[in-house]
Amino acid sequence: MPTAPAPTLETHAANALFAALETELATGAARGADLLAPHAAGGLERAARHLTEDTSAIALFTGFYVAHAAQPAAETDGPLAVTAIAEALHALGRDVMMVTDTPCAPVLDQLMREAGLPSATLLALDQSDGLQDALTARGVRTVFSIERPGRAMDGQCYSMRGRDLSAHTLAFDAAFHPRSGYVRLAAGDGGNEIGMGALPKSALFTHIDQGQTIASATGADALIVAGVSHWTSYALAAAMTQLAPDQAPVWRDAVSDVREHHRLAAALKAGAVDGVTGQATPTIDGMELSTHLAKRDALYALANGRKPA
Repeated sequence: MPTAPAPTLETHAANALFAALETELATGAARGADLLAPHAAGGLERAARHLTEDTSAIALFTGFYVAHAAQPAAETDGPLAVTAIAEALHALGRDVMMVTDTPCAPVLDQLMREAGLPSATLLALDQSDGLQDALTARGVRTVFSIERPGRAMDGQCYSMRGRDLSAHTLAFDAAFHPRSGYVRLAAGDGGNEIGMGALPKSALFTHIDQGQTIASATGADALIVAGVSHWTSYALAAAMTQLAPDQAPVWRDAVSDVREHHRLAAALKAGAVDGVTGQATPTIDGMELSTHLAKRDALYALANGRKPA
């Protein structure tokens, strides 16, 4: 199986600013992310630096299918953040792919089209066998998963409530294997997502409900632990104010109020549901968008040397 060239991801010591950003990013959801985050210290800085320094094609993975909802669909958490990151990187001249599976495709397709991204941006698969060839054909060097189920130690994928998702979830974990050849970035909030396997099992088993069953065994080179995975795009945008001031306006625009409201409406139009409630409401993980935007503002305040309100 062909792979991308061997990855390189320079490790930088997390400074006080990034430590503060990671702490803020992990608080506010009361699901254990704040206890997991210290074990992923430096992940935000490494991921953000890589995005500023590498210009090759990148594949963004997302999509968490809520099969138990009255109208099963992808949840709102994940696709919105991936679309924001895709918009920013595309505006900066990067070749970007958004990767998901068929059950989650309608939501990602709607978001892609309403964002005005090229149709080739979305790769929706009904079997995982074609993934490697598709990534190789695009010259992908970096894979980045945000809120995508990861295989647990028994090889199955689980929800936070311990539901087995394997029957309607393609496993994309092979792209995040340490020997895949890709630079592997990931973000999650529940311990069961791709990338969370980078954390010590002791932490996952202790701080995550049913951790011994649901914890992902798939790791990453740089892991971002968030209270809500949606906040990943906010944290990266805030980080750019320090790491890449020339790119910062593009990132700031990508997570603006207008774009965030538009994305949420687009996702709901395509049938997306809240992953916590299973309802087709304008919420993400049970929280109103205003709560998420307040988290964005708090992260920006820290990035600009101010205390969050």
